[in-house]
Amino acid sequence: MTNDRKGIFDGVSVTTFALGTADLYAFLDGNPEVAFLDVATVNDPSVISRNANFLSINGALSVDLYGQIVADSIGGRQISGVGGQEDFIAGAELHLDAHSLVCLRSTAQVGGDRVSRIVGLLPEGSVVSTPRHHTGVVVTEWGAAELTGLTVRERAQALVEVAHPDFRPELRVVADRLGRA
Repeated sequence: MTNDRKGIFDGVSVTTFALGTADLYAFLDGNPEVAFLDVATVNDPSVISRNANFLSINGALSVDLYGQIVADSIGGRQISGVGGQEDFIAGAELHLDAHSLVCLRSTAQVGGDRVSRIVGLLPEGSVVSTPRHHTGVVVTEWGAAELTGLTVRERAQALVEVAHPDFRPELRVVADRLGRA
């Protein structure tokens, strides 16, 4: 990766912080190909949108069939910071050649049970990190659901198809109900 065709900060990898080994710090120290900039600049959607062919990749803890993303809390309990997810998704939306992916495994282990991370409706108390109208593509190990421009029913059906197969029948019931609402 040369960073030579980004359109902004060409030739430079940009970050706000680094955490790692002594070898990483030695690599970063005085490296002209790495720029440490303030968060207000790095996470500014108007700056992000100036990157050519930009691809925003973010994680999620769960996604409901509307496409609402929960990325930083479980059951209303904060487990991480919001970070720049909303900013990078917004930056991707501002550029015609950009894309935004939200990636997650389709299941998680909770108390010894396997649960779906694609859910019919978010549980009460869930804190939405990314609203449905900003969710472009949701990716699991079962595929990618491209949600942009889809109706509520179509979004729900697309998300069911990237859920773990064991959970698809119950999710289809919810998807059918949402499609009639």
